[in-house]
Amino acid sequence: MKKIIFMVVVIFIISQNALATEKIMAKPLIKFTLAKNVINKICSSLTHGCGQDDANIWQIKNSKDQIYYLIDETPQLIKLQKIVSDYKIIDQWDFKDYQHSQKGTGDEDLAEGGLRIFPAFYPLNKNDDAIAVLNTWFTSYSGGGRGEEVADFVQLQPKGKYRLAVKSIPFYSYEMIRACFSEKDYKNSPHCHDESGSTFSIQFKDVGKPFYQWILNYTNFSWDAFKPEKDKSIEKSREVVVPFRHSK
Repeated sequence: MKKIIFMVVVIFIISQNALATEKIMAKPLIKFTLAKNVINKICSSLTHGCGQDDANIWQIKNSKDQIYYLIDETPQLIKLQKIVSDYKIIDQWDFKDYQHSQKGTGDEDLAEGGLRIFPAFYPLNKNDDAIAVLNTWFTSYSGGGRGEEVADFVQLQPKGKYRLAVKSIPFYSYEMIRACFSEKDYKNSPHCHDESGSTFSIQFKDVGKPFYQWILNYTNFSWDAFKPEKDKSIEKSREVVVPFRHSK
């Protein structure tokens, strides 16, 4: 009897440790193929319809349920549930008039590209998620271009409500400037552009507070023209934020 109790206690401790060390991850969305006439039917049932460009249907990666999401350019996020062969609207969030915390870049060369929703869910705690609403800017060069995206992470709440959780986070940037102009340049150079940019990822940590701690990991790179890729310069940095601590 003691042996059985001991085994139960050991199994319980192992299970608890496994839960404690379970990695908290963002949930990326992957595109789900749905017939155009079905998407049009969903859009026709929405108060404001869908954007002029294609509306895409998404599903959480590796999800086994029948929950799907429509994202369009307006931008809006529509939560759907498949019931038999029909798609029922469960909730919807409209960001057409969303006032982004990042109003501009201070760079007159960059044109505003508008808002877009990045297809992923970011955990705030065990029960709540946020999405990234990106404000975008860009400009084009001959043979290159430059762009920036800044994210407001917005908590999704029932009945179409939302709340700003983390604001003005640099999400992505790039610049590409052509440096080769002759046939000889293109033939002999290992790299014909000056390139630079920044990407980032998030680690989520449960520190026993109402919301997870977010560790923002940035990777910045610079790759000069006429240099091989092995000479690319890479710098890493990180920042720790807590949702709602700095939001309005």
